[in-house]
Amino acid sequence: MDDQERRRRATEQEQRALRGLESIFIGGDLVEESLKLSNQFTDRQTGRLSAWFRRLTGRPRRD
Repeated sequence: MDDQERRRRATEQEQRALRGLESIFIGGDLVEESLKLSNQFTDRQTGRLSAWFRRLTGRPRRD
């Protein structure tokens, strides 16, 4: 992943967080919005860890 891709992903993540905050400020469910952001973060981190493990062991990706 190059710097441009990292910046694009960071911008997307920031926009999702800002939308979540905006929703909370206008009366949205704090728990629901927090859970959405948390799940997105967890999914990204799990994907990164899985990719690292596959590279380490030489296993192909399961679909």
